[in-house]
Formats: sequence, structure tokens, C-alpha cells
Amino acid sequence: MKRLVFVALLASCTPAKTRRAVDPQALRGVKLGLPAPADARPTPGIGCGFVQQDLPLQARKALVASFSDAGAEVTNSDRAPWVLTVALREATMGEENTRQRRTDRAPASPVVPVGPDAPPIDQPQASWFNSGNGNAVVVLDATLSRSGREAWTGTVTGHAQSAPCVQAMDKVREALVDAADELRDRVRPLLRGAP
Repeated sequence: MKRLVFVALLASCTPAKTRRAVDPQALRGVKLGLPAPADARPTPGIGCGFVQQDLPLQARKALVASFSDAGAEVTNSDRAPWVLTVALREATMGEENTRQRRTDRAPASPVVPVGPDAPPIDQPQASWFNSGNGNAVVVLDATLSRSGREAWTGTVTGHAQSAPCVQAMDKVREALVDAADELRDRVRPLLRGAP
């Protein structure tokens, strides 16, 4: 029985995937302004009863690390030659866990009454056996500008796999780093291709 419990615990922990490799000289000489990302999420809840209110700050750190790893000189300025404006649009642990619940609101927020056909607020959101529960997703909307002119606009998504509602905050952070790396990879040709 102890072995079965150990195997079940081992199976529920999904190791973080390795970060994408990047050439540390790929963006050498590029000056990139990266203002603080906006939080465009409807709620700070990430599902599974967890709240991550500091996710925009973590997004900024992940973006600075990702572009710095590629050799770019990153600043807070919105007047740099290149400016990347980012909005955090979504951060969840599976679609089944996105419904707002009392635990998904900021601590001081009042409880908003729900419609007559809504399930009880204490009712679990989804089954533990539903496969979508373990998919952490972070969506970033971004606009890259050069000298005040829009050069690129797009949306990137980062993913991380986990057992349902296990390591929820860590897996959302992992998905955030994946989204930051994806954004860097998408705009790198534009940043390098300009004179």
C-alpha cells in the first residue's frame, strides 16, 4: 500500500519542462523598452481556489529575463528605440477551473450574488479526473513599436502540464515563462532585421 501511495504521489508531480535555448548574442545591441505589463485578467484567480495578484510583476521579471538572456539591453522606458507593450490577458489552470468563486476575488471584495441557475458557490468546479484541469495556460497580448510606430501586434500563449490542481501557482509561473520565451522568439526576427 505504501508503494502505491508513493507511485501515485510521484505520478502527480510533473517536472518543469526545460526552457528554450537562445543564443546569448541574438539580440546584442538591441535597446528594448519594456513598460510594466498591464493586468487585463477579469479576476486574479488562476483556478483551483488560488489567487495570484502579483502575476503582472512576475510577467515583467520573466520578460526581462527572457530578452536579457538573448543579449538585449532592457529598460523600463517607453521611449527606447524599440518598445514592447504587454498585457496579461489570461492565466488559468484549465478551462474547467476558470469560473469565479469566492476564493478567486481579492480579499476585500464583496461577494457578488449570482443568477438563479448558477451552481452553489461552494461546489467544486470540476472533477479531479477531467484532463483539462492540469493544463496551465498564460496568454499575453503584445505590441512592438519602433520609434513610436507599431511594428507588430500579436498574442502568445504559454503552456505547462500538471496533474489536476497540483502545483497550480508553480505551473502558472512555468506557463508564464513559456509565454515570455515564445514572445521573444516571435519578435526576435523583427528586432534583428531592423537597421
